[in-house]
Amino acid sequence: MPESNATGNAVVGTPRPILRRNGLVLFVLVSLYVLAGFGLFAWQAVQWAGSRPELAGRIEPLIGVASIAVLLGLVVFGTFLTLYLGRLSADLGRLQTRALEVAHGERSAQAVIERDDEVGMLARAIEKMASDLQARESEIAEARLEQFHNERMMLLGGIAAGLAHEIGNPVAAISAIASEVAYAKRAGRAAECDVEQLIGLAERLAAVTHRLATVAGPRSKQRAPVALNAVLESVAPLVLLDSRFRRVRIERSLDRDLPLLLLAEDDIVQLLLHLLVNAAEALAESGQESPRIDMTTRQESGWTVLEIADNGRGMEPEAAARAFEPFFTTKAAGRGSGLGLDACRRIVERYGGRIALESVPGKGTRVRCRLPSSEASKGVVL
Repeated sequence: MPESNATGNAVVGTPRPILRRNGLVLFVLVSLYVLAGFGLFAWQAVQWAGSRPELAGRIEPLIGVASIAVLLGLVVFGTFLTLYLGRLSADLGRLQTRALEVAHGERSAQAVIERDDEVGMLARAIEKMASDLQARESEIAEARLEQFHNERMMLLGGIAAGLAHEIGNPVAAISAIASEVAYAKRAGRAAECDVEQLIGLAERLAAVTHRLATVAGPRSKQRAPVALNAVLESVAPLVLLDSRFRRVRIERSLDRDLPLLLLAEDDIVQLLLHLLVNAAEALAESGQESPRIDMTTRQESGWTVLEIADNGRGMEPEAAARAFEPFFTTKAAGRGSGLGLDACRRIVERYGGRIALESVPGKGTRVRCRLPSSEASKGVVL
């Protein structure tokens, strides 16, 4: 039986020399059988020679030669058995190591062993499995990128009308002030201008364009210290301009003392967009009269925790258990690819974090992401 760790996952250790031990037992049993048979034959031969003295001188040398032949045969058999089982055990150990590498993500083709027997067939099957997994993961990775691009484009299209209002008002105000100044100059009187108002309008435009740049990207893929709350406060107001968020109220409860996160900002934006869009679509399907999304950040046992919760229809336990599987979705055909939460899981785990989903039918869904702070994540290797 394989041992288990604290989480209940099977732990595969160093191969034990079971084949060699069993081979030694087999060799001992065969040797005892052969020696017993030869001893019985020799005893009967001696008895027979005793009854016929004229043959005793010829039988005794034959018994000696037969004894040497039996011993040499046992030595040869033992050597062959040891070498065969030793090679078989070594090849099976290499297969075990290769299978564990495949299970942990090593997909590059390797010629582990060259055999024409069943063990060789097993080795080729493992390499075929690794190749198929690599092709499948490549397809999923491309599908994730395509889905995120499509979601980004849909979001930008959805907020276009809202942006017209957000940008149009400050631009109209600036235009009115500029027209008033120009009219005063043409009339030959001193132009009065509220500079503070202009600065406020310009800052409002700058804030809108910064939020748009955060969502539209592309952002840097390089790791750098990122303030999680700042990204949330840039993304949340902008997504509210999308029609899917028209009736949704976003409540923020942010820990202002969060440490920095050492990661690529584009990954955090992608994570947030997936979670927020998922929550908004769940709320749209639930018919909730007061749809709400709660965004929470806090520190917990040395980790930075991000939670996105909605008060939508929730998920059945069977669906919640499969939520992070690639291509699994509870949405109607054509409305979801089932890659959003899978992409979120991969982003969080890429930085040594953990993601969990809690859902209660009729009450809503909560996704919790635990991410290491910048100090903790320095030891995490991609």
